[in-house]
Amino acid sequence: MFPFTFAPHFEYPLSGNITQAITPNFGEIEGVPEVEHEVITSVASYGKQLGKLTEALLLVADKMGVEGKEIDDLREIAVGVKEAKGRALDAVKARAEKVRDRVEVLEEGQKLQE
Repeated sequence: MFPFTFAPHFEYPLSGNITQAITPNFGEIEGVPEVEHEVITSVASYGKQLGKLTEALLLVADKMGVEGKEIDDLREIAVGVKEAKGRALDAVKARAEKVRDRVEVLEEGQKLQE
């Protein structure tokens, strides 16, 4: 028989369920917080808005032949974003392939049991 009536339970920092809202505190944004919330949640995220503005600005700069450090920096940022999206897509595809492989193994196991 175990002499202790309880077992110690330790929780280390970041060991439990961690969630964090990434939407901004709309009360601190200039303008009408309700409008800002509606735009961000149902129209376009900040990233989507910035992406469209970047594309438009670079298109106009190309058509007008505008050059400069700022335009070059913006092009570099746009390339970095595109590369990051590619890496994220590759990672999601790799995870999806692993899940598909696990599903195939489970399906084979079910077929053997039938």
